[in-house]
Amino acid sequence: MEFVSNSTRNSFKLYPNSMLNSTFGELNVTTNQLVFNENIVIPSKNEKYYYKSRIRTGLTPRIERRGISVESQTGDGEAISPRTSIPCKDYKSHTGLLDQGIHIRKINISLKNETREKLKTYLQKKQKEGKNIGNSKEILTELPDPAISFRDSFLIIQKSKISIFELQARRKRKCRSSLKRVEAPIITEIPKIHRKNLQKVEKVPVKDAIRDKEWTSRSKPQITKSFNTQMNRSNGLAIEIPTDSFFYYKYYLGKGNNSNLIKQCLSTRWWWIRVNEEEIHNANLVWTQWKDKKTLESLPKLLVNHEIDSKLAVTITTNARYHSPQSHTRPKLVDITSLGYNLITRSKSFITLKPSQYKSAEMRMHNKIEHNFHLANKKALFYNMKSYYEILGEDVFNVLPLTFHVKSYDDPVFLDFERSYKFYEESVDDQGKKPANMWIVKPGENSNRGNGIIVCANIEQVKNELEGNPHLKTGKHTFIIQKYIERPFLVNKRKFDIRCFGLVTCFNSCLQGYFYSEGYLRTASKQFTLQATNKFIHLTNDAVQKYSDDYGKFENGNKMSYNDFQRYLDNHCERSVNFIEEILPQIKNIIKRTYEAVFLKIDPNVRGHSFEVFGYDFLLDSDLKPWLLEVNTNPCLELSSPHLVRIIPSMLENAFRIALDPVFQEPSSHFKRPAGMGIGDIPENKFELVFHSLNDGEMLKEKLENKRVFDAKEIEELSEEADELQEEDEDDI
Repeated sequence: MEFVSNSTRNSFKLYPNSMLNSTFGELNVTTNQLVFNENIVIPSKNEKYYYKSRIRTGLTPRIERRGISVESQTGDGEAISPRTSIPCKDYKSHTGLLDQGIHIRKINISLKNETREKLKTYLQKKQKEGKNIGNSKEILTELPDPAISFRDSFLIIQKSKISIFELQARRKRKCRSSLKRVEAPIITEIPKIHRKNLQKVEKVPVKDAIRDKEWTSRSKPQITKSFNTQMNRSNGLAIEIPTDSFFYYKYYLGKGNNSNLIKQCLSTRWWWIRVNEEEIHNANLVWTQWKDKKTLESLPKLLVNHEIDSKLAVTITTNARYHSPQSHTRPKLVDITSLGYNLITRSKSFITLKPSQYKSAEMRMHNKIEHNFHLANKKALFYNMKSYYEILGEDVFNVLPLTFHVKSYDDPVFLDFERSYKFYEESVDDQGKKPANMWIVKPGENSNRGNGIIVCANIEQVKNELEGNPHLKTGKHTFIIQKYIERPFLVNKRKFDIRCFGLVTCFNSCLQGYFYSEGYLRTASKQFTLQATNKFIHLTNDAVQKYSDDYGKFENGNKMSYNDFQRYLDNHCERSVNFIEEILPQIKNIIKRTYEAVFLKIDPNVRGHSFEVFGYDFLLDSDLKPWLLEVNTNPCLELSSPHLVRIIPSMLENAFRIALDPVFQEPSSHFKRPAGMGIGDIPENKFELVFHSLNDGEMLKEKLENKRVFDAKEIEELSEEADELQEEDEDDI
């Protein structure tokens, strides 16, 4: 059998002896090694030996060998000793093999500079002497002395040099040293790997590399592809991208709530085109201010049994190296951790699933979740959170202000409210003074833009509000009576609340919840006081404050960034407080709890597919403790201040990179695909994954399924109330 390596000058043949009773099989020979796959010689009835060797020719003077012992009854191999390398200058030193009872001896080297014809003559001469070489096409040779037992020999021809090696099995050599060899133990389990303290690879900060257009053009496609892949894997999606050179995804865009901003975001994705209302049934994306009931009902109901593929965290990286023009060193890797992609792929909630096949050209998506009222409806949010916290054994009124849902003046729950009102009326503060006993009354349904919200200083005002049902703007509804937080933390003696954003995706029957790390403060126009119930003092909604004469007098658009607020804390707070590290994590945890409370209810029909951006409103008390006020299904996207001009478009772009881009990817074969798509800034990710229904939700599923908050009739009523609110809002537009 002839073997030729990458270098033709290193080819050689191997000739086994056929006369001996040997079980040598096919021989795999490469340039630098001689390997016997089934090289078995029989030193005794109870023991067999394999011999696996790497015998290098005169080019390299090293020998590696490995001994293997095999039980003759089973034929299964078991390692006796680890692979070792014994340097030697010739082929006579085989100490390691002698310990295993195997001897190798170089017999002769002859016929230097002889041709193949001379080799034939040499072997034919041996045959005429009475030696049986065999009938195979290969030329066979034998041992010089076949009487010696347990032997086999090999003739190796490299170029015109002939080397004959002899393999002889003998009894194991006893150790003559006073130090006895210790038999290697049989490994029954994998030992723990102790990693060496490897030297850290120096990386360049991404803020330095991102200035280089050449590096950006190479790294951006890699980062985008890697992120899209991981997002699809977390939803159990395997996306087939259309190959048609003239294919476009279609989107329908409804009116209202700064639809021009949505159009602007989608216009940067050249593979999308807008369609009118007549083609809404063919649109891959339907974006509306409120739920489009027909679109949701047209989405298919999915029945998918998911199997978790991995729970390991994944790091988004790029192998594009950056070379600083001012440095003479080699190009270095770039650390892209600060881009924020690990907020998702290295989250504790992140998992990957076995994929289901989908064609993106046939997929449809709506920006509203079917039963979003479980979060956005004040009454439903209260009941869902109350039920969930009861399961956890915690008090929901450590997160929500004390709340009562009252259907009418005669409702028994109103008696509970009266008892609470009386308790606060009789209480005194630390200084022995009677505090104000203020309550805020909100419509349980049909509330938007601050409509129907009243601040009441006494119980008579509460009763009058209940008796005034139906309200002129909100119609007939139930009421949420909530304790007013009478000691809020103030900014320049004015009240404020915090607007945060959450994203919920429902893809392929997987619900995932995200928290956006940036938000803003909405300030009141008037100085805070409990002596008046003026809306411009107590309600910070834009829809209310924009009618004040002092709107925009203190802050541009009555908005403050987190950094502005931190500076205020540094200058005016008695203690040192870090808003990002101390307060924001509490807000994030509350938002996560809202996802956990409703994940089994918000998409009950498992529509394929939907997502939604929610607006969360929080209030800080004088101790800087956050309180959840409400959740909005239609958060304001108007750019009423320079800070919002920066944060709102970035938030929407980030949401599209999570919800749209992994599914509706840029077609690489499209004729209109611009060249150099990697050019441009690499976008940051500021959404953090805080909930995955198949990871975090599995532990809660059994408990929540047995806890019914609303019956079917109440859910239907809540859905109808949401539809009525939508129609009234569209009439105002």
